[in-house]
Amino acid sequence: MGILDGLMGKKEEPARAGLPFNVSTALRPVRLSARKENCLELLVTVANASDAPLMMSVNIEVPKSLGFENLGITKIKEIRIGELPAQKEKTVGFSICANSQTPAGTYSALLTVSQHYRDYSHVLNYAKKSVEVRVV
Repeated sequence: MGILDGLMGKKEEPARAGLPFNVSTALRPVRLSARKENCLELLVTVANASDAPLMMSVNIEVPKSLGFENLGITKIKEIRIGELPAQKEKTVGFSICANSQTPAGTYSALLTVSQHYRDYSHVLNYAKKSVEVRVV
């Protein structure tokens, strides 16, 4: 991901060949501080590349040293996007937090984007992506 990608309009490649949606991620700020209570925002953009609306959800799982709040109790979080219209995109945000017990290192969070049909208990397609979170 280059600096000029946003300005030049670089198109995201499909997460997996044959999927009707594209997934891109961004971290703001880029890293967390070790042994301090601080958070960063993981922005997940899901783009519908098909001509039909899709029912989507985004799920993320963080490692043991991180969490979705300062206490670090919650490790898995799901956001149900709902119907994503054809050729549109939606951005959802997750707050990933470190606490006073988090050592420095690189942590891997597992992001899963699912396409559903009928309801959220039926999965038609999914894509998994690993997101690296740096703690310095």
